[in-house]
Amino acid sequence: MLMPAYALFGLLFLHPVHATEAEVEFNAKSNRLEVALRLDVLDAELIDNIASRISVPDAKPKPTAMRDGNDETLSLPTRQRLVYLARNFGIGAEPTGDAAGRYHWVGEEPDGAYVWWYFEIEIDVNGDASPPGDADGRRSAAPDRLRCTLLRDHDSRYVHRVRLLGTTPPVTLQFDARNTVRPATW
Repeated sequence: MLMPAYALFGLLFLHPVHATEAEVEFNAKSNRLEVALRLDVLDAELIDNIASRISVPDAKPKPTAMRDGNDETLSLPTRQRLVYLARNFGIGAEPTGDAAGRYHWVGEEPDGAYVWWYFEIEIDVNGDASPPGDADGRRSAAPDRLRCTLLRDHDSRYVHRVRLLGTTPPVTLQFDARNTVRPATW
């Protein structure tokens, strides 16, 4: 009787602390990745707490950068959140210095014990690693690698699942402490 209880208790330690879920779709018309990230409310609060310590310029962002749907300048906490996201969820193996300027906040939506964060990432066709895209050899704007290190510094047991929309068959990438970069095929 005690043995099954110990086995169940042991399995709890093998299970990740939390898992995030994201859906990512490449929009070829706008050359952007459209991201819907689902976080546990406590994880979202933790990210906001970590992001609140990030220093961002007080200057207003460029007219096209970091604006919400109402074309209003974003609040400091939202700009800090975008910088955190640029550092921990994006394209390629490492974030670039100007990555945060290519992140655009769309909004957020509560969903019970979870919250959805919606944002877009501009793809730099000349700078982001992309394979040839068509028979003419022109570069495809779709990125060939995604990176996810959300909350890794807080706890290395986090698991992140990213579903690539618009792929056939559907593809789900899994990120963890050992696998922070994954190839993406669109």
